[in-house]
Amino acid sequence: MPTSLAGIFALSTVFFGSLVLIGLGLGYGLERLAWSKGRKVFDVPKKRGQLRTEIVGTLLFHVVWLPIISVVLWSDTLRFSSTWAAELVTFPACWGAFQLLYYPVHRAMHTRKLFWMHRWHHESLVTSPMTGLSMHPAEALAWTAMFLGPAFALAAMGLLGAKAWIAFLAIHWIGNVAGHANAELFPLRATRLSTLVWSNPISYHSLHHARFDGHYGFVTAIMDRTFGTEWPDWLELHTRIMDGRPLTSLREKGPSEITSSRRTRTETRS
Repeated sequence: MPTSLAGIFALSTVFFGSLVLIGLGLGYGLERLAWSKGRKVFDVPKKRGQLRTEIVGTLLFHVVWLPIISVVLWSDTLRFSSTWAAELVTFPACWGAFQLLYYPVHRAMHTRKLFWMHRWHHESLVTSPMTGLSMHPAEALAWTAMFLGPAFALAAMGLLGAKAWIAFLAIHWIGNVAGHANAELFPLRATRLSTLVWSNPISYHSLHHARFDGHYGFVTAIMDRTFGTEWPDWLELHTRIMDGRPLTSLREKGPSEITSSRRTRTETRS
């Protein structure tokens, strides 16, 4: 590994840039494959200028992330352990910590006081692989803190494995980019509780972009289910998408949500 700051920055740029390209290739490729099988999530036009916004937002994210991670690695403030125990602990610890941190941070960014930093990401009402890392620099700083905070905590305990941490970042980058495809890439069995712990169906997060409120978790439904921010009709819509019937409106609801809304309006009137 290079020892100069410039060398580490160059290597980091190539590494994370390659992950973005892999994620885009995988995301768009799987998206087209899923569309050929009728598994499009939203059959709704994207906003005008959305792709340009996403490209700029993705560049801004890396403008924030790359200098910080380069300085951290160059200064040797993030100490790695070569033990097998560190490698075993690092991935699940970092993955789990990010999930626990992301829910409250994401939900906070949906409040009036903080939405200014999250508005950029929500310019994409119908998502695409380019949506994944498209965000305001302030939100990128929050993501950086959630990436590095757990890593520093593990390093302080002598339990940060280099290989496992690199794997965590790589899967996060590629999965987040590909996971914003406008297509359902997961099978019906992915809606079971055992899989919702670590990986939501694509349509789960697609509804968050379309509806704005609810589904704040990052690739897990557990936090939304625990705190009551899960849409009750998402399983119905997921089944519909899997049947080859995409959603034709951003505000489209499943039968149970329509019934619930009607009941609420009737009770309000009475």
